[in-house]
Amino acid sequence: MHFLFLGGLLFVAYSAVEGPREPPAEVIVVGPERIEHLARGFDSVWGRPPGDDELRAMIDDFVREEVYYREALALGLDRDDTVIRRRLRLKMEFLTDTGADLLQPATGELEAWLADNAQAFAVGERLAFEQIFLGKAPAPARVAAALTALGADPRADPAPWNERTLLPARLGLSAPEAVDGVFGPGFFERLAALPRGVWVGPMASAYGAHVVRIVDATPARAPALDEVRDAVLRDWREARALQLRELYFRRLRERYVVEILASDTAPTPAR
Repeated sequence: MHFLFLGGLLFVAYSAVEGPREPPAEVIVVGPERIEHLARGFDSVWGRPPGDDELRAMIDDFVREEVYYREALALGLDRDDTVIRRRLRLKMEFLTDTGADLLQPATGELEAWLADNAQAFAVGERLAFEQIFLGKAPAPARVAAALTALGADPRADPAPWNERTLLPARLGLSAPEAVDGVFGPGFFERLAALPRGVWVGPMASAYGAHVVRIVDATPARAPALDEVRDAVLRDWREARALQLRELYFRRLRERYVVEILASDTAPTPAR
């Protein structure tokens, strides 16, 4: 009893003299790599390295951010936040996908990929043509006069029939989406049915009526691998990245047991 009493007195006396102890402080290290990273970020935005005061301000801001970040984690503010959860998921998927950029296809693998996905890399029909804009609703006699004159001399001056417009008088070999992007949807398809080398009209566009002449055309074809190697390789790697992502997720998923507790009124999700 005496020993216990004396020990208690010593403990009380030590506590009174020593006072409450502060919890150990967390350490935030701002090393040379971090400082260089901050300086590079400044330089990429402003086109010059930061001054001493600017660099000091960036370091102070980084410390402030780190303090808030650690305190937010300590308070559990990262939990049950949909935005943060999705952001972290995207970062995990990005880390998984990064490995696909280093993959190299085996001999013959890109050729097989191109053969299996030929439609995705097919080069469509292309047309080159000249056009004369006749206005929104030209009279049939005006259209006939233009076709007669151009039929007699295909290189006749179009000025007597051409209305003022910003539309190009000639387009080189162009894909359907390029032609339709200028003249409106469906214009390429109507041109593709025309005979080559003669003036034809009227052809309706989104702007009005035209007489047109097809001057060149290339049919749709399947390209050789050398023409589309970069696109095929990129497509192949994207597919491999999805496979790696799914494989990695399955391995992670095996570490978890999922229990779905549905209420009496809620349907149980299918597994």
